[in-house]
Formats: sequence, C-alpha cells, structure tokens
Amino acid sequence: MFFYFSRFLIRLALPIFLRKLLVINFDKFPAKVPVLLASNHSDSFFDALVIGAVLKRRIYTLARGDAFKKKAVAFWLRQINLIPVYRGSEGRQHVKNLDVTTQESYNAMKNGDVVIVFSEGVCVNEWKLRPLGKGTARMAYQVWYGEGALKDMEVIPTGLTYEHFRGPGKRVALHFGNGIKSQDIKTSPDEYEKWLREFNEILDKGMNDQILTLPEGVSQVEKKQRMDAFYGPDSIPPAGNTLLRGIGWFGRTIHKPFYSFFARKAAKITARSVFYDSVLFGLILYLYPLTVTILSVLLGIFAGWPAGLALFIALPLLAWFGGRYR
Repeated sequence: MFFYFSRFLIRLALPIFLRKLLVINFDKFPAKVPVLLASNHSDSFFDALVIGAVLKRRIYTLARGDAFKKKAVAFWLRQINLIPVYRGSEGRQHVKNLDVTTQESYNAMKNGDVVIVFSEGVCVNEWKLRPLGKGTARMAYQVWYGEGALKDMEVIPTGLTYEHFRGPGKRVALHFGNGIKSQDIKTSPDEYEKWLREFNEILDKGMNDQILTLPEGVSQVEKKQRMDAFYGPDSIPPAGNTLLRGIGWFGRTIHKPFYSFFARKAAKITARSVFYDSVLFGLILYLYPLTVTILSVLLGIFAGWPAGLALFIALPLLAWFGGRYR
C-alpha cells in the first residue's frame, strides 16, 4: 500500500518539480514478459522515482546495501520495494547476500514485475556512462540459464539525461532502448566469463545510445546547445500569456518560503552530495501535502470549511503554475 501511495504522490509531484519529462520509445516497452531494466545512474534515488512513475507495472529497485544498515530505515525501504545489493568491496560477510538479491529479483520478474538495476554500480552527477560492472550480466545469466530459467526475460537498456542535478525546473529525458534477449548473446553460456564480457559490450552500446554524453570541460554555451538539440524543440513548455505568467510568478512567490525551507534541509542533510535531488524531492513529496493539509484545516476552523477546501486545492495548482509558466 505504501508503494502505491508513494507512486501516486510521485506522479502528482513530478509535473510540478520538473520543467519537462520526455519519455522516448515507451511504446516499445515489453508489456508482459519478465523485464530487467538496466539504467544509468546519474541522480541517485531520483532515477528510480522517475522510471517508476512512468512504468505501469510494479517495480523493484536494486539499491546499495549499506542503506539498509538501520532496521527502521530498512523497513521503509522495503515498503517501496527496494532490494539491497552488496558489493564484494563491502566485505566477505556479504557474499552470501548476492544469491539472496538474485533470488528476490528472480521472484519479482517471475511474478510479472519489473526489476531496475543501475548497471554502473555507483552514482555520479555527470553526463556520460561509466564503466559497467558485471552485476547486471551475472543476474541476466542466472535468470536465463539458472534453475527455473525465464527464457523470455528481456534486458532493457535505459538512459536518463538531466538538464542539471540540483533542484527543480529541469528537463529530463527517459529513453528506453530495444530489449536484449538471450539469443542476442552469441557466446556459448558454457564460456561464462566470455559470455559476461559480450553481454556487457552489447549493454554498454545499448545504454550509450539512450543518453546524452558531454565531454569534460564543455562550455556552458555548447552544453546548452547540445542539450537543446538532444531534448528537441518541444521540450520547453510555451511561455503562456501575461495572465498565465502572472499566476506563475504568484505561485512561485507564495511557495518560496516552503521551498527555501526544504532546500536548506536537503543541503544540510546531503552536504552537496549526489543525494540532494532525492532528499529534496522526498521532503517535498511527503511534507508538502501534510503542510497544505494542516494550513487548510486551520483556515477551515477559523474562516469556514469552504475557505479551507479552496486553499487545499489552490496551493498545489499555484505550485504547478509556478513551475510551468516562468
């Protein structure tokens, strides 16, 4: 229930938080077969939120095992269908957990759900694909050739490209590539290491085709030009007339205290790390509706319930106008 409630809130909040979300090739996404979705990882947990908001099927997301150290945190992470994955560098005591991760992922795909894996293994705020680890290849191998093999499973190369990595008002492109099937790997499964290498070569190309790659040291002017070309001419919402821009300005003005509070909290918690967007969006996602509800109830008590209801509806609408019409 908490997963579906969270996804409902995310779908409401993303059009306010983002300037534009472009989804490419979603019509080619497999409707029924088991899916292992292999994505790049440039904006921490926010990556999974964007993907999960778009997909119609239930999702499970592989997340860093060290995030599950505290039992209370682990409980809530499990409620939103996160599966811990441990790397060998985290200690030999976690090696046995790799099989548990694979089994949980297998069970999810067997039940018709989508499993999201961030194939780079680490998150870095940058516009390029980092070298892929072997985790995705090993999981695909196990699902295709292990006990109870799911031969029809497809690995979907996926790319997320952000206009920037700090705060709202950005364009985001989510590209889905053509599915990789078991027969696309020409190496015999008996040659395990060689099979893993070929899989990674195919996946690397498939993921690179879905993202915008920018060289280090690119100027701001060239960066903007490349991004405008990548996102396309329809990626910037119409400016609207004077009235709409005026409503947008008013919406941003009255929400500035809310946003400033959440932004300061997120900056303090994350210390300018790659988790800033995730924490900021999470704070807004759960605390903003609560704040609006409290204010509306207080207004309803003192000024009448019609006024409270009007405020409850008006504040989110003004937030949407503020994000769209600038």
